[in-house]
Amino acid sequence: MYHNEVEKLPWYESLDNDLEEEIRILDVMDGRFLDLGTGPGTQAIRLSKIGFSVTGTDISKDAIKRARRLSSKVSFIVDNILETQLKEEGFDFIFDRGCFHVLAPEKRRDYVKTVHKVLAKNGYLFLKCFSIKEPMTEGPYKFSTKDISSLFTSYFNILKIKETVYQGTLETWPKALFVVMKKKSQS
Repeated sequence: MYHNEVEKLPWYESLDNDLEEEIRILDVMDGRFLDLGTGPGTQAIRLSKIGFSVTGTDISKDAIKRARRLSSKVSFIVDNILETQLKEEGFDFIFDRGCFHVLAPEKRRDYVKTVHKVLAKNGYLFLKCFSIKEPMTEGPYKFSTKDISSLFTSYFNILKIKETVYQGTLETWPKALFVVMKKKSQS
């Protein structure tokens, strides 16, 4: 199980290329950023070096323990997004590079509602998940653009869905979707 195999996973050490490009397009350099499913904190640490105030959360105590050894600038917290202790409207930006696509189908709507709740008014959600175009049979759930739209449009305006890959240490980079969404106001 993931909780105990933190050191063996193919973590990506650089800032995700798609996220980096989107930050540049939006022309943002500061704000409150949540790295959801932070793993060993590599994305969170890179975001803090740009100038963001960053919190990294993960369900794995081992991952958070490792992340804390790498940076004291990021607030690393053990947290389950489905039962989160995070403050409502606590973040301007959320990046999920590996949490959503491992959730069981019956948990996905709860995830969407919770992420919406912790995101500030007019906040952005950047989601990277496995694409249905990925031929690998093992691993996380895979999504189409239609799947993403049907799950998120009640709570978010989808600004972009881009076919991309998971850059990393694997020999062949898995096919992915990178989604940029803006929080809708709920009445």
